[in-house]
Amino acid sequence: MAEVEELEQVEVEEDRFIVDSPEKADWALYKLREANKLIKQNEKIAEENHERVDKWLERENSKANASKEYFEGLLQEYFTNERAKNPKFKFSSPNGKLSSRKQQPKWIYEESKLVDMLKDTEFVTSVPKLEKGLFKKSAKKGLDGLSVVGNKVVNTNTGEVIDGVQIQEQPDKIVISMED
Repeated sequence: MAEVEELEQVEVEEDRFIVDSPEKADWALYKLREANKLIKQNEKIAEENHERVDKWLERENSKANASKEYFEGLLQEYFTNERAKNPKFKFSSPNGKLSSRKQQPKWIYEESKLVDMLKDTEFVTSVPKLEKGLFKKSAKKGLDGLSVVGNKVVNTNTGEVIDGVQIQEQPDKIVISMED
């Protein structure tokens, strides 16, 4: 069984198109450009239909939402009136239930006032953040006592290697671009 699969795999590899000349590379770029055009065309059609469907949905739901708000208002009024008569009132039917639930108080913060008032307590934190862009720029240009040596950053004033950063070389990235 394994031999059959192996033979099928070899046959597939032999039939596979291989780019091995400028002409074939040009043809492959043409086919790639055509595929990208088709993807953009499909996305445009989908977006146009999506906008149309969204407008329809908004129009239909606006009617349903108005009806929903009307009936919710009627039911809230009924429940409030019955609750005034009987503090333990609840309603249940095959179509739904009416009841109430206690809610936790909502806290509304004026953060700047609280931070000023509580700045020296455990309630206010100071989170240091590394400015990576500035650090990298300074090290690459040899500014602020930093310098790149090999794959490390070194403090040029002390000769100390800055722990916590390594510079890793990356392989070249292949960029494929087409003419429109």
